[in-house]
Amino acid sequence: MSRKSAASAFCASNSALECAARRIAGSSSRTFSSSVRQNAMLGHFAPASTPQLNELLSMIRHKIILPAYLPTEQRKKIASPKYEKKLQSDPIIIEIDGEVLKFRHQNPFTDVPQTRRSVISAISQFSTAEDFANLRPLLEGIAYANRKFDPSFYVKIIRTVGAKGRISHIIQCAREVARTGFKLDSSEKVTEVLHFVQMHAVDANWDPAATAKALRWADMVVEMLQEEGHQPHRPKNKPMLDGELPLHRDPMTLLAQLHLAAALATRAQPQVPEAKVEASAEANAEAEGEGEGEAGSESKREVKFDPEVVADKLAKYAKDVVRLWPEGTKLMEVQPAALYEDPDKMGYLREPNKFVALAAPLLRGLEMAVEAVQDPELAAKLSSRRDILASEVQEARTAAGGKGRRGEAVWKKLYGTDA
Repeated sequence: MSRKSAASAFCASNSALECAARRIAGSSSRTFSSSVRQNAMLGHFAPASTPQLNELLSMIRHKIILPAYLPTEQRKKIASPKYEKKLQSDPIIIEIDGEVLKFRHQNPFTDVPQTRRSVISAISQFSTAEDFANLRPLLEGIAYANRKFDPSFYVKIIRTVGAKGRISHIIQCAREVARTGFKLDSSEKVTEVLHFVQMHAVDANWDPAATAKALRWADMVVEMLQEEGHQPHRPKNKPMLDGELPLHRDPMTLLAQLHLAAALATRAQPQVPEAKVEASAEANAEAEGEGEGEAGSESKREVKFDPEVVADKLAKYAKDVVRLWPEGTKLMEVQPAALYEDPDKMGYLREPNKFVALAAPLLRGLEMAVEAVQDPELAAKLSSRRDILASEVQEARTAAGGKGRRGEAVWKKLYGTDA
């Protein structure tokens, strides 16, 4: 299935949405008035790779997503035991773009599946391109159904999709935050996304096109962090702490860009040096025309770059890092201490295994950057921070203690040894 045909299957036309309230001819005289908004997603999914996944997506669509398109009065009616017998023989029926939808009684406690569990289960079964084309309409559907989740739900999605090598689909969903609700509004979400962006280049053995693509994705993520749709919700009585850095200025974020730029400068060799890596803003605009789940047109073609442009980007990222990461300070001390005590903020980094997994790529990037930057003074400043982070990572590896866990798996990918 082409991406265009898949996308067209996801959306209902405006005219169909305007007539969404039409009762099927021959049913009772009771009319149904729908308040379905223009251009809303109707939760259509592309055919999936297995019957089990098709069945699960269909259940999510009919039990969770579609009832959200009914007006409040009708939603209350299908949930009320008072109307159970009546709706069994005379369901609410609507027709949208030729599809007949029937709504009978649903006990919200026994008939409606647990949304979080169902969505995670579906995504964990994704394997093919067609499966992953369903990610965006799935997230749009549950967002339209007004399902609310804590950040751990979205972190789980990021890890599940990222581990399958499809982090570009997450970036695409974040770019459509107004429809998907997929906000990059917490440190853990951002760090996990950028982790898998970096590992995209690592897993490709620093292939020039893959590394340049990953750098562009990282730039897109950092740009998104400055957009209104991705700003963290802050109660008026809880402003930013003294010394707190916003996500787009946190060294944990900037080190990912530094890593990928350094990798291009030291490990990847340009194949067509006259072509330049465009500014991230232009890359972001170019990606607007891409198919579902792709964060840039380079996903289907070779990305070319100019070593001089890469060197300039590397120098900028390095200067940003040393300016925002005070000399002699641990990475886990850059932000106010209270943030590392709060599990909803940066407390996730206190788990040794997780810290190793997320910080080891940043350490590798610092090592590359020390070799790659052309300014000796800047290289020396990066070197001091590299030494501090190396000590932090080794301490966390010792504390984690176990082998075969995520942190050690990432370490071995980067360094190839247990040392």
